[in-house]
Amino acid sequence: MSATDQRARWREAESALSAQRYDEAIDLLMRLASRSHVPTQEMNTYVRALAQAYRGLDNRRAAATALLFLGDHRGAGELVPKVPTDLARIHLRAGRVTEAARAYEEAGWRGHAALTLERTEDHVSARVLWERIASDPRLQSDTYTRGLVFFDLSRSCERLGDTRAARRHMVESVHLIEAAADGFEAQGQRERAFDCFQVLLSLGKDGAFENLAEGYLNCIRILSEDELKYYVLQYYEDFQALAMERGEFLAAATLCREAAEFARKYAMPYESAYRLHAAEAQIAAADSAAKNGLVEMAENARAAAIDALAEVGAFARVRAQYEVMGQLPLPAKRRARYARLARRLAQATDSATSKSTLPSHLRMESAYPEIWRLDVIAWEQAGDSVEVMGEVLLGDQLADFTLRRALICRLFGLAHADAMNEEARADLAGQLGKVELYVCLDPLERLFEDPSPKVRMAVMGSLKQLFFKRSYPLIERGLRDQANEVRREALKAVETLHFTHALDPLRRIYRQATTAEVRQAALSSIGRVQSPEAVELLLEALLHGAPPESSLAQELLVRADQTDADGLIRSAARDARVGAERSRIEKVLTARGIRI
Repeated sequence: MSATDQRARWREAESALSAQRYDEAIDLLMRLASRSHVPTQEMNTYVRALAQAYRGLDNRRAAATALLFLGDHRGAGELVPKVPTDLARIHLRAGRVTEAARAYEEAGWRGHAALTLERTEDHVSARVLWERIASDPRLQSDTYTRGLVFFDLSRSCERLGDTRAARRHMVESVHLIEAAADGFEAQGQRERAFDCFQVLLSLGKDGAFENLAEGYLNCIRILSEDELKYYVLQYYEDFQALAMERGEFLAAATLCREAAEFARKYAMPYESAYRLHAAEAQIAAADSAAKNGLVEMAENARAAAIDALAEVGAFARVRAQYEVMGQLPLPAKRRARYARLARRLAQATDSATSKSTLPSHLRMESAYPEIWRLDVIAWEQAGDSVEVMGEVLLGDQLADFTLRRALICRLFGLAHADAMNEEARADLAGQLGKVELYVCLDPLERLFEDPSPKVRMAVMGSLKQLFFKRSYPLIERGLRDQANEVRREALKAVETLHFTHALDPLRRIYRQATTAEVRQAALSSIGRVQSPEAVELLLEALLHGAPPESSLAQELLVRADQTDADGLIRSAARDARVGAERSRIEKVLTARGIRI
């Protein structure tokens, strides 16, 4: 839209407002406010005018939303005195936390209320609310959310010093979360299983090491399969540090060795540092064993430390370990051997070895989201787009353009709340996609239950903008939809939505699809995923796929720019049998300009 068109549209909106043609004014203002780059002052002018238009239509919730966006808490509160969820957010924005909790409880949102009360350290009231939620009959069939509620209840009891109750509720939470994780993995929803494992590791941080290990190791497994390399190393490092704090030195050493192997696999510059950390953990294990009179265990731990130190050329430190071993209360023959080995290394020095692990700027602040909080909130909002966007608008850390899109989406939902026809429901699905946040998936899943194919088609269109693994189960439902137009839009989503940790669901779609066009769409997206596993899948399709898939895989392999794509294709050529299989790979190598 040109500057001239903008000014003309603004004049039209002003004229419509003056003439009390409020619907017309809102339509014009929403178009102006929805543009990509709107200066803050200009945006505030449009939102202020929207508040006026909504008041003219007596749409008080929409008007209050606009005023709250502008920071007018008092004006917003006067408009919605009987809408407790809106009042709660107004109170929060104004810093009135206790009043916000009271309003949430009035709305029946006890989880919101309890989490809000915890901010004021009113843990007694929060515990009462969590206990009431735990007995909510709606949770009897919702293993996952029930597990989260017991987690929150356990934390409340712990804060109040009731360790017995805290322990009981924690055990209940672990059982429920483990069952939920098994269920999600069985359904192919590994992103939801990952959430469960994050809760388990959070439980383990304050509880049993077994829970910590189960949570971390499963998170690492899923992150590794999704090629999220820096997340994997961050989880390894964090788990190793916690293991050292707990005195689980051998577990810490194992983790460091695994991290070193992972770094080596992806040619990351941290392998030596992790091997050094593994040696330090083994030395700590040896010291602990010796202190407790476990001489042979101390000897074995130091021997393992020596192996790790030797791998990185730390021979002066190897000598020091042999010297210590020569002083252990062992048989004279073994002590003499260790002393002899120490003398042989008398002149040894340590090689220059990188001691750097994952730098702080590569650590992800979002690596440990508060799942137990976020998903209880989502459960209470039940996929209501108006309420979900209301929660988004409380996000101080979000970018301005995200908050603006959430505002437009919420205003749209409120404007059509009383008469959400098919066209409006489809438009709402489109608005949710533009917000581009994970929380938009809940209302989109709810909208996909709509009987109108047009609405379900709009949901599929929105998923193309939501780069989350959780988008794929909904896409898969779209691929199985009875309406042709919904299936076509789902197919476009498969072709469009590809990113590093999308490989697992794309692989699932490719292997389970019953039609050639879906398999080819999935294969096309797999070809754009930046991981060696994607190249391996293309090679599988090249050699064993139906003719159209084999041809597509050949085209994708010729253009493949993934790390070590040349090496993987060469390796496949060496392993291929003489004949058609080898011929296909040789054609790819020739097209890539690689000598066979």
